[in-house]
Amino acid sequence: MENYLKEVLIDYISFIEEYKNLIKNQNKTEADYILTNNGKIGNYNFLYHGAGCRLEKEGVICEFDFLPENDFPVKFSSWKMYEFIRTNEKWNNLDFSLEDVHIGLLQLVQKGRLVLLDIDGVKFPIFQISGIEIFQDKFE
Repeated sequence: MENYLKEVLIDYISFIEEYKNLIKNQNKTEADYILTNNGKIGNYNFLYHGAGCRLEKEGVICEFDFLPENDFPVKFSSWKMYEFIRTNEKWNNLDFSLEDVHIGLLQLVQKGRLVLLDIDGVKFPIFQISGIEIFQDKFE
């Protein structure tokens, strides 16, 4: 399972970074899009809500949180990762349950490959990652 989750996470981060690169290519910042709340850029439909963003491209749903601000710009719950797997033709044949995904992500935390959100010493079941470059290095 860990090897599959590694590949899914790389794909998940790439999905988000591709969206963010579209924003940069238009000489804008993500804050410009947060203010518009929802819309379309390239093949991505986006919806900013509270501390999170929902992206959809070709039927794939990718949700992530960007708040609270810290060293980890991408945060996600087990459910958000599960939805990415479930809606993605590349991964939905893995037949993972939400519990499988959660357990797998916790194992990656134990191995130091993901970090749980920590607010004032309280750890939340929100997984964090700083970016694909650092993430890929941790798996090599």
